[in-house]
Order: sequence, then C-alpha cells, then structure tokens
Amino acid sequence: MAHLEHFCTIAGSLRGRPVAAAPAGMRIDFSFEGTATSPYWEGERPVSGVDYVTMRSDGNMSLDIRAVIGEKRESIGYTATGVSISTSKTGARPRELVVFQASEGDMSWLNDEIAVCLGSIEDGVVSLEISIVRD
Repeated sequence: MAHLEHFCTIAGSLRGRPVAAAPAGMRIDFSFEGTATSPYWEGERPVSGVDYVTMRSDGNMSLDIRAVIGEKRESIGYTATGVSISTSKTGARPRELVVFQASEGDMSWLNDEIAVCLGSIEDGVVSLEISIVRD
C-alpha cells in the first residue's frame, strides 16, 4: 500500500503578474521565493521559481510550476502540475503532483520519485508541504 513520507516544507512569498485574458481564462505568472527545510539536509535552502497559472472565472486554477531548491551543486529542480481553489480574494489551496531533477550526489535518488504537494496561500504568503509517494 502506498504511503506518504515528508520530504520538505517550503515557506515564502509570491508576486503575481497578469499576462493575458485567454480563452481558457486569465493567465497570471506568479514568481515566488523563500526557503525549504527538510530532514534530508541541515538548515534552510533557498527556493525560487514561477507558477504559470490559468485562472477560470469560477476561481479554479490550473498550475504549471518550475522551481529550484538550493544552490549550485546542491540544487534540486522540480516541476509540478496541479490545481488550486480560491479560498478568498487573496487566498488559495494548491494541490500538486511533483517530479524532481537532481544532480549526482546525495539527492540523486529523487530522480526516480514522485511527490505530492499540499499548501496554502494567503496575502502573498505561501506555505507548502511536499511528501514523497512511497510503496
């Protein structure tokens, strides 16, 4: 039976930039930055990326995320797709499927894993919990 194993917590801030009103909804690019903590490394690592969002008129959002945890040789790239529901004018609940791209070394095992991310956003503050799917 599959189970979830905590991988990391991301805390940060995001800024939205409206791009265009498209047939599928409003396209907004949200750049974000913050820090990640994990039982897999000591201390905090910087996180940065962009979430390319399409927001429908009903408040549902389609997410397409590209981000990096860490710096230089310790970088872990990740991509995520998912959905989010608006909880208020400035809040949302993102739900994502995550895959990783890690260089050789201690974290290269991530290249064979998938993860899920559950989070919350309120007033530009983002909080995410990423968990590896284990079998």
